[in-house]
Amino acid sequence: MGNNLEILVKELKKYRCICFYPSSGADLSDLDFFASGKKPLFERLGETAPGIPVETAAPVAADLEPDLFIHTDLNFYQEFAAGHDLEAEECGIHSEYEILEFRELPRLDNPNKIGCNYDFSGQCFEYRLRLWNSEKVKTLLFCLCENEFFVAKVLLAHKISSTYVWSRNWNGGQTYGTWLANVLDQIHTKKMYTDWLCIPGQRGEPRNRLVEKEYPELMSPVKIKLVRNDELRWIDEGAHGWVEEFDVEPAGN
Repeated sequence: MGNNLEILVKELKKYRCICFYPSSGADLSDLDFFASGKKPLFERLGETAPGIPVETAAPVAADLEPDLFIHTDLNFYQEFAAGHDLEAEECGIHSEYEILEFRELPRLDNPNKIGCNYDFSGQCFEYRLRLWNSEKVKTLLFCLCENEFFVAKVLLAHKISSTYVWSRNWNGGQTYGTWLANVLDQIHTKKMYTDWLCIPGQRGEPRNRLVEKEYPELMSPVKIKLVRNDELRWIDEGAHGWVEEFDVEPAGN
């Protein structure tokens, strides 16, 4: 896995601004949001929200606009191995959508410590996409591996920043998304887009015992707080509520 991991790290370091989506499944709502110019969901749907004072966000500054979206999940091999046949209507895209390029990167061997390693585990698929009729082409990298592996062994181990983290509906199978708050300062995250399932203190702080055992580097004390943006609402709809925008700030502020 060493050489292939080095190849992946070299690829990631080509990009300026990363948005990371753990346990994404086949959802591309983060690309939909940013490529639309950060429009709330009802605006992307071409609707209005009477009685709700929502102000569309200003355009993302060029240096803060994601040019790489990284999605990780244990499954969804068939969906993303489909290449140019990836079904846009099943991915949460609400406008024009075009796959310009598709390729497979070298596979990471046995990346899962908590879950099982299957024949397809460790495969990485790269997509070059055009969304919302934008002239800017977005890159999506989908890696079939544990979220914990990707953060611990790729982002943290190689000092790769993720300006944005997007997470919705992380119900928790064997682990829970609250451990993300432990590392946001280390991966230099500025904003987190999430629902209550990944906010510390919002679900009784379930113990991530398997993370503690297999990835102790992810269980450092929380040094940040998540401050909700009250001006930007209805970013995305999930089974457990709305994905909202949070600023990542030092815990002492």
